[in-house]
Amino acid sequence: MSRLNSPAQKLALFLSGLLVLRLIILFVAPWGLHGDEAQYWAWSQAPAFGYFSKPPMIAWVIGLTTSVFGDAEWAVRLSAPFLHIGTATMIFLAGRRLFNPDAGFWAALIYILMPAVWLSSYIMSTDAVLLFFWAVALHAWAGLRVTETEKGPSWGRVLQLGGALGCGLLSKYAMAFFFPVLILAIVFDPPSRKSLMSLKGAVVAIVAALLLVPNLMWNAAHEFATISHTGENANLGQDLFHPSELFSFWVDQFGVFGLLPFPMFLLALIAGFRGKLNTPAVWIAELAALPLCAISLQAFISRANANWAVTAYVGASLLVAVWALRQQTRTTWLKWGLIVQTGVVMGLGGLAMSPPLIDAAGLNNPVKRLRAWPETAEAVKSIIAEDYYAYIAADNRLVFYDLNYYLSSLDPQRNKVLLNIKMDRDQTKLAMWSLNASPAHHASLTRALPDTDAPVLLISYHHNFEAYFREDFEELTPLEPIIINLGPGKTRELKVWRAKGYKRTSREDRT
Repeated sequence: MSRLNSPAQKLALFLSGLLVLRLIILFVAPWGLHGDEAQYWAWSQAPAFGYFSKPPMIAWVIGLTTSVFGDAEWAVRLSAPFLHIGTATMIFLAGRRLFNPDAGFWAALIYILMPAVWLSSYIMSTDAVLLFFWAVALHAWAGLRVTETEKGPSWGRVLQLGGALGCGLLSKYAMAFFFPVLILAIVFDPPSRKSLMSLKGAVVAIVAALLLVPNLMWNAAHEFATISHTGENANLGQDLFHPSELFSFWVDQFGVFGLLPFPMFLLALIAGFRGKLNTPAVWIAELAALPLCAISLQAFISRANANWAVTAYVGASLLVAVWALRQQTRTTWLKWGLIVQTGVVMGLGGLAMSPPLIDAAGLNNPVKRLRAWPETAEAVKSIIAEDYYAYIAADNRLVFYDLNYYLSSLDPQRNKVLLNIKMDRDQTKLAMWSLNASPAHHASLTRALPDTDAPVLLISYHHNFEAYFREDFEELTPLEPIIINLGPGKTRELKVWRAKGYKRTSREDRT
C-alpha cells in the first residue's frame, strides 16, 4: 500500500491528469498562431543548423510533430505540454536524488503549476525546449555528484549531462547560465569535483561542444547572425540605467513564478546563502540566482522581458520545496498558495477559451495578434485573384510569417510556392520588403524581395513607411486597405499598394 502512495506514484498520476487536461485545451483552443510561432513553423519547413534569431532546436521539434500530425495550430504547439511534463519529471528525479522524494514531489508541483508554465503549455516557444534540457542537465549533475560511499559516476550520466548542455545551447543561448555554476561546483564541491575533475568531465565538455559546432559553423557562414542578434537584444547602445525597467521586471516575476512562490523563493535564497540549508541546496540556490541576477542587471541597465530569467525557476522550484518542507507552516502556505494560484490561472484560462467572454470582459487586446489571420489571408488572396502579382511583400516580420502560414494553409496543396519551393513562374511568391540593406531577421535574410520590375502587392503594417516605399519603387499605386475586425474597438489595418520597379535599398539608417 505504501508504494501506491509514494511521491513518485502520486506525481505520475497528477502529471498524467494534467497532461490530458492541457492537451484537451490545446486541441479546442480558438486562437491562431502568434507571428513568432508561425516563424518557428516556417523554419521547421527548411531544417538547418541555425536561424537568424534563435538556434535550431525549436524548429526541429516542431518539424517532428508536424511531420507526424500535419500543420494545424495544435500540431505546431503539440510538444509544449509534453516538454513541460518532462521538465517536471526531471525536477522530481533531481530532487529525489539530491534531497528526498517529498522535496522532488513538491518541486515538480511548484514548477508545473507556475503561471508561466500554464501559458507556455499552450504556445510554442524556445523556453519550453530550453527548460527541458536545463532540467535534464540538472538531473544528470545530481546523479554525478558521487559521495564517499558510492562508486564512480556512470558513463550514461556523463553523456546525459554533455548532451543536455549541448542541446540546451541549441535551444537558446541562455543555457550558458548553467556553465559558471557547474564550473564552480567542480572546483569547490567535493562530490562534483570527484566526478567531473577527470576524463569524464572532459567528455562532458567534448559532447556539449560537438553538438554546438554545427550551429557555430552556420553562424560563421551567416556573419554570426544569431550571436549578433542575441547581443543586440541587450540594447546596450541606448540610454543606460532604468530603475523603472528593473521594478517592472521584478513585478513581472510574480506572474512568472507565482504570487506566493516568488517571495518564498527569495526567502529560500537568503537561507541558502546564509548556510541554513544543506550543501546541495547552496548549489541549487546559485543555479537559480545567477539568471535572475544577470537579467535583473540587464533590466536596470537597459531592458528585459519577463521570461528572460526563466531558467532560474527550475532550481527555484527545488529550492522553495526544500525550504518549505523544513517547517509545517511553510508547507501549508505553499500548498494553499499553489491551490489559489491554480484556481486563478484556470479561471483566466477558462475565460480565454471563449472569445465572446474575452470581448465582453474588455480583454481582447492581449489576444488580438492571435485572431482573424485566416480572414486576413483570404483578403490578400481576393486581391491576388483580381490581378497578376509576381510577389506579395510584407514590411513586418510577424505579418510576413502569419501570412506565410495562413496563406499556405488555405491552399489544399499547402501553396508550396510560399515555402520557396520552385513552382510555375507566374505563381505569386511571398517575400519580405527590406527596411535597410542589412538583414534584420530571418525573413529578410532568406526571403528578401529581390530587385524586380514585376508587379508587387505591397502590404504594410507600419503606417509611416510610405516615403521609404517611394524611395524603393518606381511606381506605387494605393489600393483599398485591408481592415479586419479583431473584437470590440480593435482592428487589423494593413495598407496595400500595387508597386512596380523595385530596387533594394542600400541605406542602413531607416527606422
